[in-house]
Amino acid sequence: MPDKNPPQNGQHKLTAAQLYGSRNRLTLSPDLLRRVAELLGYGGVEAFPGGQLAPMLEVLDISDVVELIVLSQLSGYEVDPTPEQRAEAATARSLLRRISSGRYLTRKQIHDLLPPETVVLFKMGHPRLWGYAVRQRLPDDAELAIPNTIEKDPTGPYTDQREAWLGRYITDAGNLHQLRAESEEVPVSEDRYQRFRLGMSLVDSYAQVWSSARGHWSVSPDTRYVVPSRYGWCPYVFKIAEEGWRRDEFEGHRDRLMGTRGYWIDVANERLIHLGEPDPENMWLPKTSIAPEGPSDRDLRVAGAITGEIIALGAGQKNPVIRLRQRGRRLY
Repeated sequence: MPDKNPPQNGQHKLTAAQLYGSRNRLTLSPDLLRRVAELLGYGGVEAFPGGQLAPMLEVLDISDVVELIVLSQLSGYEVDPTPEQRAEAATARSLLRRISSGRYLTRKQIHDLLPPETVVLFKMGHPRLWGYAVRQRLPDDAELAIPNTIEKDPTGPYTDQREAWLGRYITDAGNLHQLRAESEEVPVSEDRYQRFRLGMSLVDSYAQVWSSARGHWSVSPDTRYVVPSRYGWCPYVFKIAEEGWRRDEFEGHRDRLMGTRGYWIDVANERLIHLGEPDPENMWLPKTSIAPEGPSDRDLRVAGAITGEIIALGAGQKNPVIRLRQRGRRLY
């Protein structure tokens, strides 16, 4: 049964489900992977054209589609899935129907639809807690799960790589309204994150996606439009406001940018929704308002080309930051 009320820190021990989720050693048989690859059109691509491995830049990633298949079915077997889990399963099924019938676009096709502005896609991972939100949900023996070697996430003040790992692999990232938005350990004036969560689910609102996706990223400060994507699906397009990027330092890593102000381009209603400062009274989601100015023709062209589309990002794409278009030059 899904945990609808995740216990707070120190109220429970690490479970076997949490431990095995963190180890993630699941493998699929070769025949199943081949069937998924055939579904995605890999069967029509020569593996070694001219003796060189095919780059596979215009296909969907097999791992993403396998996750979608599981996500589309899992809630049907759970005893009491949440409404959000049911809704996410329905969205996954809808995306799979589109994928199986070839209704998705390549990066080049998207590129050719876009005006000459810098448009960057952020490849989002699963929802995960961050910073002091992690501490509120940790089992009291959670550190027993941490392996000897972990990812070297750039973290910054008031959190560290071990806590980032626990947020990614151990803690539940649902029911954010249950979390405290302020911590005695982190002064609000020094909290450069001001959010509970990273990553993206298929049922996130535009406000939650902005909160999770606005940084920190290694991007150019002239990036005007950002497109958070999950499994290649792009439900929202955001426009960064003038002087809407903030540059932050990370010890041992290059500087990264955080979006502080922006707009959701509501292309269906031809309006801009202003995304302001994070609100601690509302799960650190941005304060929103309808902008008095409407979207420009260029805004509508960018958002119209991408909103709701599925983009084939390539097989095994590791870079989470993907340029879809660049101002001043063509990429294809």
